[in-house]
Amino acid sequence: MRFTIYAVRSLLFVACLLAVPCGLMAEEEQVEKLRVAVFPVGGEAGQELREKVAFAIRQKLDRTNLYEVIDGYTMAELAAEHEGTINFDTPPAPMRLLGSYEEADLVAWGDLSGTLLRMKVLDLRAPDTIPEFVEFSITRPQELRFATEEVVEKFPGVLEHEYISEEAVQDDEQSRELWAKNPNLVTNATFGTGEEWWALYRQDKWNPQRKTTPPGEDEVVIYSDAGEDVLAMNLSRWCAENPGMSVISKEFKIEPKTRYRIKFRYKSDAPTIRPFVKGYTMGKNLEGVDALREVYRRQVPPKGATNGQWVEVVCDLNPQHVHFPVQYLKVSLYAYLSPGTVMWDDVEVKAVGAPTRIAKDVAIKKPSKAALERAAAATQPSTHPATKP
Repeated sequence: MRFTIYAVRSLLFVACLLAVPCGLMAEEEQVEKLRVAVFPVGGEAGQELREKVAFAIRQKLDRTNLYEVIDGYTMAELAAEHEGTINFDTPPAPMRLLGSYEEADLVAWGDLSGTLLRMKVLDLRAPDTIPEFVEFSITRPQELRFATEEVVEKFPGVLEHEYISEEAVQDDEQSRELWAKNPNLVTNATFGTGEEWWALYRQDKWNPQRKTTPPGEDEVVIYSDAGEDVLAMNLSRWCAENPGMSVISKEFKIEPKTRYRIKFRYKSDAPTIRPFVKGYTMGKNLEGVDALREVYRRQVPPKGATNGQWVEVVCDLNPQHVHFPVQYLKVSLYAYLSPGTVMWDDVEVKAVGAPTRIAKDVAIKKPSKAALERAAAATQPSTHPATKP
């Protein structure tokens, strides 16, 4: 049966080749995309959340325009051909075999249990490749975005995700005047205490406490650096190379159709900083209660070690969303990549004038012909040869 199915596939493929004009064939070869199979995510987390993870990975890969991503319906059928559940501990060999049934160039699989997402990405184009893996602790709903982006970045040709769609700073006389006179919206901006700030690491959340000595490994504290109160975090190697560490401010109200500017100082002996300003609208949560929902995110350009010096960073932002009003902001001081200590101080966010850009919904587009064909094919009965005995 297995031989018959693949013999038919081969004959059909050859017939298609003979029917295509040579000029068209050469053109299509130039734009040929790698074929990717993202398997349903296993684990003990709820099925809806696991499906969201797999869908987000497929969607982000499709948007790179580098890959032909096999649809979720086909992947669910393919996963059912495997003996047992596919999860992070599933070895590469059966994944290579399953991937070959759909002529995939790359496969991804893993699991989500509790808050820990673990994924593997394997390139099937060579027989001796080993999987790359990602572990990410998802402690808040918005961190799903970061987790799936880290998985996508493991695929060849995908650049590190950035959110810089705005000019870093549009400095002019009016913005300087407004910066000088407008109030700082960030509470406890100079870290006299740890109030109004929350450290986030894995499943833990706490207000940083004052300490007379530098922070220990994976600690966040209020510390005196040369007589000045600062926020200090110490990242272990595992922390830096996996979830990283962040401290987030209390939300503060903003005005619509307004440009804002963030300015802060930091000192790092190794870790890379990648702060974010997050925007929220007030809406109903799953329980029907009013709650903040993240609808905007602005990444401050990443910065590295400072050789023992304090460095000032300035960045503009235009908080807006195509459908929802951005009513509140929070500052997230995030560090990752290399182990070591980062100190933060003088965090300011002020209004500095009119927006310099207007948000547009570039994600809504007409489905491609190939996408429609894949969707139609997904409704047909499975023809995958079984791997079960």
